[in-house]
Amino acid sequence: MHTPIRAVLFDLDRTLVDLEGATRHGIQAHLGALGLPAGEDEYLRWKEYEDVYIGRFMAGELGFQEQRRGRARAMSRRADFSDAEADLWFNGFYSLMTAALTAFADVEPTLDALAGAGMTLGIVTNMFSTFQLEKLQRCRIDPGRFACFLGLEELPAAKPHPDAFLTACSVIGVEPHEALYVGDEPITDAAAAREAGLRSIWLDRTDRRSTLPEDVRVRLEGVEICSDLMSIPASLSAAG
Repeated sequence: MHTPIRAVLFDLDRTLVDLEGATRHGIQAHLGALGLPAGEDEYLRWKEYEDVYIGRFMAGELGFQEQRRGRARAMSRRADFSDAEADLWFNGFYSLMTAALTAFADVEPTLDALAGAGMTLGIVTNMFSTFQLEKLQRCRIDPGRFACFLGLEELPAAKPHPDAFLTACSVIGVEPHEALYVGDEPITDAAAAREAGLRSIWLDRTDRRSTLPEDVRVRLEGVEICSDLMSIPASLSAAG
């Protein structure tokens, strides 16, 4: 039987906010406006560059603005872009992407149900809080719902380091075993939170579980899996 949960911590992107849908719209609309091919292949190429350059940023190899410029130069196939030209290109995408941001339909009713059950809520995200708070506001999610909002500026280490999760527990005044963490990444969110001592749920909105490699499946042992947020309040109620 689970220890009673007192707090629920969330990832933000692709968990509460539909970043993927907005990214797809943003890059395809941006390329189309430039008179360039804007189909599925181009979206997938953008995602590849996103993985590479954000990965290098998280590893400390590139600064935040450098990874953005790198993606712009790679996607435009313009290695000769000046910093100002790369910034302009990226900002064209980013403005279209942010305009398309929405919260998933299950977010508000889930937050309402959890708050009604007396849960303390928080967010732990591997991005700067300034940008993430702008996303919340764009999606009309009240930041005041959350007792903690921890981005890269506030964390001693980014997820999947255990200190990311343990810091959040300390800030809101609960023990790790009294907190539930919910995120869309099987390793960075779900497995890492469980290994840090929290109860964790992998939010698999797109049915990725059937294609996971065996080493990831092993890391997910003991992690709960759900396909939508609305199953979480009921799960906590049943466990309590």
